[in-house]
Amino acid sequence: MKRTFLATALVAYSVAVVGQVQSARGTGTPRVTSTPKAAHNSMTNGTTPFKCDQYRNHPHPGMYGFCQSMENTILADEARRAGRPGPSQSVVELPALGTPEAKQLGYACIGGQAFKRLANGWEQVHAREGGWQRCRGG
Repeated sequence: MKRTFLATALVAYSVAVVGQVQSARGTGTPRVTSTPKAAHNSMTNGTTPFKCDQYRNHPHPGMYGFCQSMENTILADEARRAGRPGPSQSVVELPALGTPEAKQLGYACIGGQAFKRLANGWEQVHAREGGWQRCRGG
């Protein structure tokens, strides 16, 4: 009786172990190999994606200001949604990185963002009105 019970228990145990091993050999769940898509960034192609300067001579006098206001609002909202610091409302002219003017001035425009030269590198410039300073020229 003991041998029968022991043999039955041993068979049941070995079937359970074999079942576990077989399921481990399956294809399993597919792994996620792609990285999540980065948030949209309107500033990738330029500091002023709306190109509001084209409206400076528009017949309606408020068109340039309206375009600037819309651009500032949309860029700030986009930065907030992506968890990035917002850009400034103003855009300044600065020399490009690597030019003699940038070395003399101590400021450079890199990818539409203003940077200040430090002893050990570069620091992003913050605008008076808040956000990082946008620039043209780099």
